Amino acid sequence: MPTITEVADANALKEEGNKFFKEGKIAEALDAYTRALGVIDIKDGEKAVILKNRAACYLKEEDYQAVINDCTAALEVTPNDPKALYRRCQAYEQLEKVEEAYKDAAALIKADPKNTAVQPILKRLNPIIQEKVKQQNSTSAKVKQMFELVTNSKTDKEQRLQACNNLIVLAREEAGAKVICEMSGIDNLLKLLQEKDVEFNQAAIRCLSCLTMDSQERSYLVQEKMGLQKMLAFMSVKDEGLCTSTALLVQNLITNISGLPEYRKQLQHYKDERKQGNPCRYPKFEMDERQTEFIDSVFKGLVKMLKSNKVSGFGRDSAMELIIKNMLRTDGVQWTRKFLDTDGVEGLLYQHTIVFTVVFSHSGWVYSLVLTIVFRNRPLANLYYRDTNDLGSDKERDMFRDQCSAFFKDLFGDSLFESKVEAIKCISSLLQGPYEVGNIILGFDGVTQIMLTLANSDNPMHQQVAVEAIVHSASKKDKCAGLLNDAVPVLKKLYQESTDAVKVRALVGLCKLGSFGGSDASHRPMQDGSTLALAKACRKFLNDPNKSVDLRRWGTEGLAYLTLDAEVKEELINDTAALKSLIDVVAKADKNILYPAASVFVNLTNSYEKPDIQPEMIELAKYSKQHVPEEHQKDKPEFVKQRVHNLAKAGVVSALVAIASTDSPNTREQISRVYNAITVEEDLRGIVVQQGGAKSLVDLATKNNTDAGKILASWSLARITITANPETTFPGQRIFEVVRPLISLLHPDRMALQNFEALMALTNLTSLNDSLRKRIVAENGLPAIEHYMTEDHEMLKRAATECMCNMVMNEEVVKIYEGESDRLKLMVLYCGDEDELVVRAAAGALAMLSHSEKICKKIMEVGPWQEILLSTLVSEKVEIQHRGCFVVRNLLSVSKEVAEKVIEGQMLEVLMALSILEDPQKEVVRKCASSCLDICVEHGLIKPKE
Repeated sequence: MPTITEVADANALKEEGNKFFKEGKIAEALDAYTRALGVIDIKDGEKAVILKNRAACYLKEEDYQAVINDCTAALEVTPNDPKALYRRCQAYEQLEKVEEAYKDAAALIKADPKNTAVQPILKRLNPIIQEKVKQQNSTSAKVKQMFELVTNSKTDKEQRLQACNNLIVLAREEAGAKVICEMSGIDNLLKLLQEKDVEFNQAAIRCLSCLTMDSQERSYLVQEKMGLQKMLAFMSVKDEGLCTSTALLVQNLITNISGLPEYRKQLQHYKDERKQGNPCRYPKFEMDERQTEFIDSVFKGLVKMLKSNKVSGFGRDSAMELIIKNMLRTDGVQWTRKFLDTDGVEGLLYQHTIVFTVVFSHSGWVYSLVLTIVFRNRPLANLYYRDTNDLGSDKERDMFRDQCSAFFKDLFGDSLFESKVEAIKCISSLLQGPYEVGNIILGFDGVTQIMLTLANSDNPMHQQVAVEAIVHSASKKDKCAGLLNDAVPVLKKLYQESTDAVKVRALVGLCKLGSFGGSDASHRPMQDGSTLALAKACRKFLNDPNKSVDLRRWGTEGLAYLTLDAEVKEELINDTAALKSLIDVVAKADKNILYPAASVFVNLTNSYEKPDIQPEMIELAKYSKQHVPEEHQKDKPEFVKQRVHNLAKAGVVSALVAIASTDSPNTREQISRVYNAITVEEDLRGIVVQQGGAKSLVDLATKNNTDAGKILASWSLARITITANPETTFPGQRIFEVVRPLISLLHPDRMALQNFEALMALTNLTSLNDSLRKRIVAENGLPAIEHYMTEDHEMLKRAATECMCNMVMNEEVVKIYEGESDRLKLMVLYCGDEDELVVRAAAGALAMLSHSEKICKKIMEVGPWQEILLSTLVSEKVEIQHRGCFVVRNLLSVSKEVAEKVIEGQMLEVLMALSILEDPQKEVVRKCASSCLDICVEHGLIKPKE
């Protein structure tokens, strides 16, 4: 039982909170109510009242989820309480949870039929609910029809598959996903998995994957009905499509069951607060017992797949990708330490060294060779080098290095020659990512000699293993002069004499040597013509459709180095067949081709990062007789522009869309660079939109990209939004996803051109509807726009003012202008600016704001307000005159006292002059001025016209 003192304390705190709330001190009221709820064993009725009161505070603070939580807790104590229902209804509506809001409104009317406050909400929600019911009925009919076709074995296979695809489309929408689950759709989909037809299996998996998207409840349901073991079994099959689709399903389950989406929101809030200089704690990722049990079982299952001989190569690839992705500290479930504490690194390295014995005969002799399967996605690089710093401590990095070293010492320590081949293959993988770790292994006694011995052998398989390791030893340009230079004679020999598989790898090694000078026209590491000859050889591998994907990939990698040379760029851009072949191979090849292909496109468009060298530094370098890089004549702007146009017309955007599917942030940055180069040209932006580039850019600007990549993608989005209709370019909800990238460009660290084009794009968006204006306010875009209104840069000031002119159509922005600040004063002063475009925008904003009586009174507090308004009325521009008249009319409408002050001086004479204008182009001005005079007549300030 609570003591009298405790109850008294709770009541006192509640009254204190009520007092603060009435005074508008919301933070203090919240604190008082929270302390009251902390009193031990207060009565349920009292607790419900305090919860409702605190919910009212949260409503003021716009923390709508907190409102829902408190009202729900209050309703558990006092069911159907009108205040709790009303406040929760308001919060649901603000969060666009229409169905929940409607249920609360209906319950409130039932509990309190005379309640008038809820009537407007019901009026707003009723048509929306009716439309949803209509859509749901339609969706239910479609789902039922599709399942009837799918489950009927007598139906034609093509029809069944089409029905499956239709279900996938329906499952992507929330309404469709709900209906599928309600109709026992998961059970029907699991029956499809029992059929011995890969196409039906994959369709069922894809549908299940869509059902689990963004829903923890449905993720648990799918996991319970299907079971993790069955998922991992489908992920182990030899069919790449089925394996990839199952991996996506598993990832959806990991994401949603672990609660990652909520954690990401907390993380974004943390970043936003830190940007604004507000101290806050880094959010901690936590899971309950049920979540932890599932996530741990997934991890164990994936690690087990790495060493299992029953798992296909595609399965091991997918398992490794899932493990690496979920090591991330921000986007994953933080498996890094768990991976290092198990035999994960050994399993990863083992995956590179799965050995098969291949027997073949030659000249009467029988040879037994070791064939090592290549892992395609550079997982070691992903593990060791991440922007998010997943091996976040020196201790974890040391553990990784030690485990790698131990693995190689075992391989080099035994007497089996096959072990040495395996070790060299693993080194090749290490050199593609954590170079320093690979370099440590290269430093072991005898390793370099083994590589050269294998390269000089007559065994094609051994040659291939060795050449790959030699080539990858030069992945970093500043490291190329070491082993690669020593191996040049070997590379030249293999290029002349070996099989295609070895020849193309030797070719890439020579290409790396030829690219030492980068884009410096004065630095030629190879004799004249050699670079062009190498490029021609690479294009030969690329152009030949009879060559395997692997050979074409290596040809692309060679071009990625050689296209730093302007002569090579010009030859490639004019080779239409090679360009189309490159674009074609991107869509068909494995993920290893994505980065080199993107690098080729970056080099062709000159969109790589260039050092900003000051002229004084160049002169200083010449004086000290240091080498000064020179730009090639064919890298001049006119050549680059032509290459960009040729590349876009060859269909590069479709290739960029395909490459953007990669998880590699560095590759995604390369894609962003190419998009940026293309969207500079206004006539090419339509091609970007037509070929799906707009959707791709939204993804690049918001997810899994480097900071530089996100900025470049956002800049491209800004350009597209300026010139194209945003509603057709970004259909549906996607248009709202454009807002944050555009606001990210409104930063002092960005270039003035980026600021300007972002403001222009936002102006275009704000002219469309109030929902977009609300999103800009919610994304904290208003302060950023205001900042540029005060810039000295004329174009930025103008663009920001024009954007704000649209923003003031939002009620929340009007309230902000009504508050205590100098915002309105600045807008009034801008009506008297020298720049007519600034005046037009500011006058337009003032015309809309002046519908508020508070705003009208604040206008008259600005010193020269009469003089400024008179200047708008006598402007030569019709738009400015009309907007000025509109402001004056709103001021006159406030009251007789205000009107008397308005018409003092010359204002009345000017209005009378405007009311008799005969110019037909100024008819709107004449009408508005006449209505101003009519208001003066109503106030009795002037006599009516005879």
